[in-house]
Amino acid sequence: ILGGGWAGLNALRKCAGPGKDIVVVSPRPHFLYTPLLAGSAVGTITLRSACEPLRALVNSAAAKASSATFIRAHAREVDLVNKKVHATTGEDGLTLQLKYDKLIVAVGSMANTFGIPGVQENALFLKEAEDSARLHAKLLSNLEKASALMSYGAGDGNRNRYDGEIDKLLKIVIVGAGPTGVELSAEMSDFAHKEVRQRYGAAVSARVRIILVEALPRILGPFDENIAKTAKEHLIERGVEVRTCMAVTRAGFEEVTLAPSTPRSATPEEKKAALDLAETEDVGIIVWAAGIGTRPLVKKIAKALGQKDMRGLKVDPMLRVEGTEGVYAIGDAALAGYAPTAQVAAQEGKHIGRAIRDGKDSPFTYTHGGSLCTLGQNDGIAQLVVGNGNNSIWDAIGAPTAGKDGDQRVITGSAAFVMWRSVYWTKLLSNSSRLHLSMDWLSSMLSGRDVVEPVLQRSPTRPPPVESFGTPLQRNPSIRIKKEPTPKEAKKIKKFLLF
Repeated sequence: ILGGGWAGLNALRKCAGPGKDIVVVSPRPHFLYTPLLAGSAVGTITLRSACEPLRALVNSAAAKASSATFIRAHAREVDLVNKKVHATTGEDGLTLQLKYDKLIVAVGSMANTFGIPGVQENALFLKEAEDSARLHAKLLSNLEKASALMSYGAGDGNRNRYDGEIDKLLKIVIVGAGPTGVELSAEMSDFAHKEVRQRYGAAVSARVRIILVEALPRILGPFDENIAKTAKEHLIERGVEVRTCMAVTRAGFEEVTLAPSTPRSATPEEKKAALDLAETEDVGIIVWAAGIGTRPLVKKIAKALGQKDMRGLKVDPMLRVEGTEGVYAIGDAALAGYAPTAQVAAQEGKHIGRAIRDGKDSPFTYTHGGSLCTLGQNDGIAQLVVGNGNNSIWDAIGAPTAGKDGDQRVITGSAAFVMWRSVYWTKLLSNSSRLHLSMDWLSSMLSGRDVVEPVLQRSPTRPPPVESFGTPLQRNPSIRIKKEPTPKEAKKIKKFLLF
């Protein structure tokens, strides 16, 4: 199994059985609970609650299978003829060759920058655990800088000579108004209204600007248009600037260029007219949550199979990769005609796991359960698939219908927020994670979010060379830093140093 995400992990848990030797290959040592990333970025929860150690999950599967092994490595290439996976133990580590009878490609996806200049170098992402930590650190660092400038940067009269720099530091642009971008905007808004006001003061809180940018005419594409409109109105009420039909054309160091978006069918003249209206703004943080891209391994396999579409691996109805023997693709790595969501990946993983366990392939059928999204301030939206049966209960609580066939119901407000938390709490894989998450939510409610800036890069802790006199058992104040002398100074140094 290549990958330790939603698809790969569910395949692991279902395929474990007698006579099965399972090897899980993943570059990260944990399963990442992606719906919680937005909360961890602002300190609502700790990353520990969003991560589950893969080795523990593999060991659990080993109790059911003949063997189950976890290998932390990057899968670089797949030899489809000789049925071998070539992996490395790091970016430039030693090469491993892993033989397989059945191969599940579940490596997921990566952030898609669409080739826009400067995005890869200057934007922050929200795809991995380390992305959340970087965003959390950058956010708190900018708040500290802005607070210092506002406290001691007063100029003539009431004007602060660093007003421009303060506004830049406190402007956050989030690109992509899907569920990830909307939930991050909501978490940022709550953080600015509560913790920033309490810890940094009302003056700093009032100058925080959160801008949500979307190239399409509306936000939350997976949701019904009316419920997406409700979500947009709620975000605006909470102080989030929502800019639809706007696209990023360039991202620089602490600046972003925005222009009106154009459809794919736009003529060169229309595209040029839109670019002429582009404006560049100074920003403190750019968060990129706009779309997903194909991982290099998937592109290599697709190229080896002669595929023209490089967005994923073409599969048949049983999720077997076309033109291969014993190779399956699931989740974001597969072109199966489904949305790239965790819900789809989990169901595909379970289906393939059962097929390998039972030794019998069968067509995959996806069952959509609905969509959830939090909007901050204990608010949320839920669009649930309930069918066309007895809907008296939904009518009684006043849940409006949604969807093309009217088979979905909409819940908003606190009830949807509680549903979001309840559903995702039950989806956690261990009681330990459930306990950690519960304590984090309780702590953030009672004492506020975590505002401790994480240390992402430590300076060397090796002590400098010193000269000391006296016994080592007694602290001697006669200690000084010893600097290496230049060759010219070395000739003048005497044998003994006197203090």
